[in-house]
Amino acid sequence: MRRSLFVSAFLLSLLGAATAGAKPKGCFTLPELKAEQEIRHGIYLREAANRCDARFLPGAKARWQKIEAANGVKFKAANAKRIKAWEREFPDDWKYKLTFADGRLVTYDRNIPLTSGFCDNIDDLLTTAEKGGYGALTKQIKPIRNEVVEDYKACQ
Repeated sequence: MRRSLFVSAFLLSLLGAATAGAKPKGCFTLPELKAEQEIRHGIYLREAANRCDARFLPGAKARWQKIEAANGVKFKAANAKRIKAWEREFPDDWKYKLTFADGRLVTYDRNIPLTSGFCDNIDDLLTTAEKGGYGALTKQIKPIRNEVVEDYKACQ
C-alpha cells in the first residue's frame, strides 16, 4: 500500500513537472529573437502605413493589410514562437510585459516625425514586401533590427 502510494505520488510529481512551463533560460534563442524581430517589424510597418496613409502615401494602410493577409500563416507562426519565449522567460507576468514592450514600440513609432521622406521610406519597404513576400520582410529586419538584440540577451 505504501509503495503504491509512493509510486502514485512520484508519477504525479513527474506529471506536474512535465505540464509546468519550461524553466526560464535568461535568454532568447536565435530563432526566438528572429521571430521577435519579425513581429516588431510588422508592428512598425503597420503603424507607419497607418500614419502615412492619410497624408503622404494614400493606400498604404490597405497595402500593409494585403501584405499581412498574404503572410498571415508565417506571421502567426512567428508570433506563436514569440509568445512561447515570453511565457518561458517571464512566467508570472508575460502578458503584461509583452503588452508593455509592444506599447513601447507603438509609442515610439507614433512619435517619429511624419514627413514625406519617412513615408517614401515606408513606401520602399512596402513595395519590397509586396514583390518579395515574407522573405523580403525577413531581409528587412537584418539592418533594422528593431532593438531586439539590444533588449534581450541571446542564448550562447
